[in-house]
Amino acid sequence: MTRILSSDLLIADVIVPLDGNPHLLELADKYRMKPGNKQLLNDEQMKEFSAALEGVAVTVTPGGSSANMLSTLGKLLGKEIEVRFVGMPGNGVYGNVLRDAMAEAGIALVPERFPQCHATMESAVSFVFVYPDGQCSIATYSGNARDILKPALLPEHLVKNSDIVLVQGSLWHKFNLEFTDRLIKLCKLHYKQLWLTLPTQANLTMEESNKFMDALAHASLVFGNQAELERLYDMPLKDALQHLQKTLRDHERAEEATGRTLGFITFGKNGAAIVGPHGVDDVPPIAIEDADIKNTLGAGDTAYGGFAAGYIKKLPDNVSAKIAMALAGEKLRINSSRLPNPKAALKNVAADLARFLS
Repeated sequence: MTRILSSDLLIADVIVPLDGNPHLLELADKYRMKPGNKQLLNDEQMKEFSAALEGVAVTVTPGGSSANMLSTLGKLLGKEIEVRFVGMPGNGVYGNVLRDAMAEAGIALVPERFPQCHATMESAVSFVFVYPDGQCSIATYSGNARDILKPALLPEHLVKNSDIVLVQGSLWHKFNLEFTDRLIKLCKLHYKQLWLTLPTQANLTMEESNKFMDALAHASLVFGNQAELERLYDMPLKDALQHLQKTLRDHERAEEATGRTLGFITFGKNGAAIVGPHGVDDVPPIAIEDADIKNTLGAGDTAYGGFAAGYIKKLPDNVSAKIAMALAGEKLRINSSRLPNPKAALKNVAADLARFLS
């Protein structure tokens, strides 16, 4: 059994179409929200967004990038993996949605064992504005996880008893800096595999960016999309891929390397790339009619979960990538951030690939 530990915001996604909602379009224009953009909301902005949505038909689903990925991975591999998650679901309706979803995916929420958190937990909420073509812009209120999740709530045994630690690249920005530093430090101390996803936030401080780049030098598996990779290195895609390749190659050569070093970078409609220490291989996209795209939310996370499943099963990298693309394609067809049953979805569209995970 492979044991995975992760930590990230647990988010309730409130999905709302912009088409036919002129007041919401005004709000999106006010905050310069564009397709693909993500931004954080303060308390006053949270109240403004909530008020704007009163009386508007919405879809509420569990979200959060790391939780989306691990939910996909857990449902694909079942009892072959054990996932523990340090996160704050919060109280109230949103909190219940998040707890139920994690339990249904077989993911154990660790802070639930710490009663001191219960009275003050505020759920994180993402307002997901969906454009007519299925593209999304996201405004997130992070709740109070940053205030509550301090290093003391991360006991060493959680990392010591894991095989893999998955860290979202914006975690230093989302959480207390010392909390994330401790997670990375313990991962290195106990020679655990480090999986990283590239930062989703565009407004990291210099300190946060430096901490991520230091962690990247120790990562065995890296996930991200084109925009995140180009922003990380501040250069065009081709050059950024080469820089990531060099980082992975340097890590592979290092004595502390604890697994195959790979990167999986998605390009939206243009497919993806497998970045290895010695080369970059293109991955073709799945052809989907524009009319079939409900929204793009969580498609990348779904792809990462599919690729990670293949990685754990030691499948050829191109097979893992095909699984990832097939699942991402199916995710685009539903109005949610996750596939309810990724294993069944894969079997329906690519039975030959599904056999690799059985």
